[in-house]
Amino acid sequence: MRIVRNIPDWLIYLILLVIIIGNVTLKSRPNIPPMVPPELGAALPNAMPTDPALMVEIDEPSSGIGTAFAVDNQGTWLTARHVVDSCDTVGLRLGGGKHVIMDAVKISKDTDTAVLVSRWKRAPFARDFNTRRQIGERAYLIGFPQGRPGELAGKLIGRHRMLTRGRYRTTEPVLVWSEIGRSRGLDGSIGGLSGGPVFDKDGEIIGLVAAESIRRGRVYTVAPKSLAKVLSPLEQKPGADAITVENYGRRADSYRRSRRIAQVVCLVK
Repeated sequence: MRIVRNIPDWLIYLILLVIIIGNVTLKSRPNIPPMVPPELGAALPNAMPTDPALMVEIDEPSSGIGTAFAVDNQGTWLTARHVVDSCDTVGLRLGGGKHVIMDAVKISKDTDTAVLVSRWKRAPFARDFNTRRQIGERAYLIGFPQGRPGELAGKLIGRHRMLTRGRYRTTEPVLVWSEIGRSRGLDGSIGGLSGGPVFDKDGEIIGLVAAESIRRGRVYTVAPKSLAKVLSPLEQKPGADAITVENYGRRADSYRRSRRIAQVVCLVK
């Protein structure tokens, strides 16, 4: 080992000067926010009249099924308007041949939403209608596709204008999701998932299933701002009930078993 002796004073002063300058430079730098994960893109643009149009035809009234979810502790539920509009009787199917008939159905005039009032009380989910959504973020859609328990995972790709025509007419912004996963054995249409809740990664509701494009593998959901017209936000502790691609199936099963998400039935005479 070689030992260096008698280090010149000027070299010591130079080293100290470099350290001082370096510390001053670091302290003067602005705080740089953490970089967005590579799978996320820009913030979702605001709704515009020039957004691509999605045409949805609503047929004449007929009996059918969909999905609903609890929104308060008083027996209030939310589903899609097109599931329960013009129905003579609306109820929740609880399993084992049991049903709960709704006491009232309140139809939105300008969004694909409907509020159901019943005596069946379940704990609501937290919801987030204010956070700016980001292209590429994931969401989890839970309910009863094809009348059976099932769920989807999607990736946000943009925003459209949904033009509903047929027995009623509405125009509203919807979020567009590219399907990236679904329940094992679930093939083809996801009819029956309409009205089901859309959860973000924090386990908060940010949408409601409105339409699908089987050919393109896309799902369209009611925009958060549209839901805010009929529901107020519910706060949730950070990190509680987080949902991931790995656990969304288990979360979905848990929510259905607790009947916080239920199948809704429409009967037309």
